[in-house]
Amino acid sequence: MIEAQKRAQAPFQGELKALSLALGAIEQAGLVEGVVAAETASFAADAPVRRGRKSRSVREMVLLVLGKGHTVTPAAEITRQLTQRWGRVVPLATVTAELKGLELEGAARRAGDGWLRLEAPRDGTPSFNSALKMA
Repeated sequence: MIEAQKRAQAPFQGELKALSLALGAIEQAGLVEGVVAAETASFAADAPVRRGRKSRSVREMVLLVLGKGHTVTPAAEITRQLTQRWGRVVPLATVTAELKGLELEGAARRAGDGWLRLEAPRDGTPSFNSALKMA
């Protein structure tokens, strides 16, 4: 039984010896792990290319839905369109909060039972987001 075990282990021990000799040769050549790790492969891509749809915030999606026409759109309809168009379920409370934020900036306003997108701020002052972009 011991003899059978030695015969079964022989190929693996040969591989272990070969690996040990290869590692010893690398160390003797003066190649350290940092130099080998810093080397980039010539076939590797420079940067990963992002594919698929552009990820959008809830704010951007709400503005896109409001910008479809010059019609008054209820918040519930905006929520339905977000689910249908982008496949994202956004709670009505989140959509309402975004609409109120847009109203404060002058990008949208309440009109009856719905909301309407405004092209420019009412008072002519830059919006909060455009002020951030300028800084």
